[in-house]
Amino acid sequence: MPTTISSTAATTVPTTPADTDASNIDSVYANLVHGVGHEHVTEANVQALIQRAEADKHPVLAAELREWQAPCG
Repeated sequence: MPTTISSTAATTVPTTPADTDASNIDSVYANLVHGVGHEHVTEANVQALIQRAEADKHPVLAAELREWQAPCG
């Protein structure tokens, strides 16, 4: 008879809050720090977000944003 292992812990996928203000750098940055909101990064705000991440000692986020900004080719 096979043994069945069950888990009661549900896996939750983080999602961007519906009340995110995409035009507000603070709102977008707060989401990025929590691993969501990447869809709100734009050419207009990426440099400010990089500077904020560097100032707040989030080097991985800053690197991800620099990669986003880099041209593909």
